[in-house]
Amino acid sequence: MQPVQQLARLEAYLGSLPGGLNAFPECQAKGVLVRMLAAEEAYLGIAALLPPPFRAMVEEPPIGSEWMPEVHFEALMYALADAVGQDDATMLAHVRARDRRMFESPAYRILMVANGPAALLRGAQMRWANWHRGSTLEVEGIADDGVRVALRFPSGLFDGLQLRVFAESFLAALDASQARAPRVEILAADPGMARYRVAWG
Repeated sequence: MQPVQQLARLEAYLGSLPGGLNAFPECQAKGVLVRMLAAEEAYLGIAALLPPPFRAMVEEPPIGSEWMPEVHFEALMYALADAVGQDDATMLAHVRARDRRMFESPAYRILMVANGPAALLRGAQMRWANWHRGSTLEVEGIADDGVRVALRFPSGLFDGLQLRVFAESFLAALDASQARAPRVEILAADPGMARYRVAWG
């Protein structure tokens, strides 16, 4: 099989980075995120179609506790979605479903349900740090029906679609916590910072 030729989102993302895949080495993602992504049913069997760096990530993913470059994880997400022809909406739906499965797994289920959405989001900064280095998620305000959070990162690390990916992850967490009518709004998206309003009820 030949590598996929049309990887538009991947190429646009890498082209926007200073140094491509080598950009922002101080920013890292936990290996478990790569393992979950590579195991997604929609992407099974396409590793051989990917360019070499991404083929290796899928065929030999890092162990769950290992740290890897954040740029590699974000680029892999685009490589896989591009390779199977997912549009943005389909890719985002897969993110929410995949993250919800993780949050509803035995390792997370009690935490998600027992704490409720408000308590869950109070600890969002610490949970973000469990999976990401070099970027921060800061809780700016908490009410009974919602939370405002700020995501801070090196300018250029995350593009607009990736900011929407995180919104779907927040929604998946709310789904798993049994929040009623969860919703997430991106209030601001500036270089190096995004603000979200996460609400329910």
